[in-house]
Amino acid sequence: MTISTYMFILILLCGVVTLIIRIVPFMLISKVHLPDKVVQWLSFIPITLFTALVIDSIIQQPMHGHGYTLNMPYVIALVPTLLLAIISRSLTITIVGGIVVMALLRFFF
Repeated sequence: MTISTYMFILILLCGVVTLIIRIVPFMLISKVHLPDKVVQWLSFIPITLFTALVIDSIIQQPMHGHGYTLNMPYVIALVPTLLLAIISRSLTITIVGGIVVMALLRFFF
């Protein structure tokens, strides 16, 4: 088996595992009737995960230092992305807009 074949198989298997991890829980939970309180609690999970990812990106800890600093390119990209999210109310438009803003920042700076 050549390296390129090995890499292709490895990437393919990683994709399959990723799909399994995302699809199987959804399939299992869709077959079960959950109490209203649980459904209400689960509705907050995407918001909290998204917030944790954003905060983790904009706050960084220096390699050999103490404390935290702001990752300024991410903070600058966050402002128009948040405005786009508020205006569009669409997760897809927000994500694509954020990617475009970050790409433009990296291209010009």
